[in-house]
Amino acid sequence: MLTASERHRLKKMAYGHKTPHQARQRATIVLLAAEGTPSPAAAAAASVPPYTALWSHWWASAAPTR
Repeated sequence: MLTASERHRLKKMAYGHKTPHQARQRATIVLLAAEGTPSPAAAAAASVPPYTALWSHWWASAAPTR
């Protein structure tokens, strides 16, 4: 679960033009994972292999609660 400030920061990263490509992909996957999107769909949305989305999906769900 993401806080409002984390979600805002990730959205800025996902849509920022100066953010490195890999960071934008990761931010997109984490945002989608936090919304409950399955890993294969998140991978397709971020144009990455499914195993990359699995790791990011795990990271979003394993983040400590605040």
